[in-house]
Amino acid sequence: MTFKRTCDVERQDQYTIEFDESVLNEEWMEQFRETFYDFTTLTEHAEHIAQFRARNGSKFIEGYGIPLENGKAPRWADMKDVNKAINIIDGNASMDVYSY
Repeated sequence: MTFKRTCDVERQDQYTIEFDESVLNEEWMEQFRETFYDFTTLTEHAEHIAQFRARNGSKFIEGYGIPLENGKAPRWADMKDVNKAINIIDGNASMDVYSY
């Protein structure tokens, strides 16, 4: 006999993304656009980074490196890959599971 249950997971994460605008300035954004995405605002970058974080957790992000987490480099990170101009602050998170 096989037991089978379908579960829907509803998740909401909250992140505050901080940028050092003296580093992530218009010149940086122009260079970023040449290789990666056609983002023209820091808001677009923040939304992309938050979505990546929600989907993939704490990892290297192509085009950005490894952001700080709550103001600190992740323990697992190689410091040469850490981008100190980007800080992800973890906020509230919630999850609900529904099975039927």
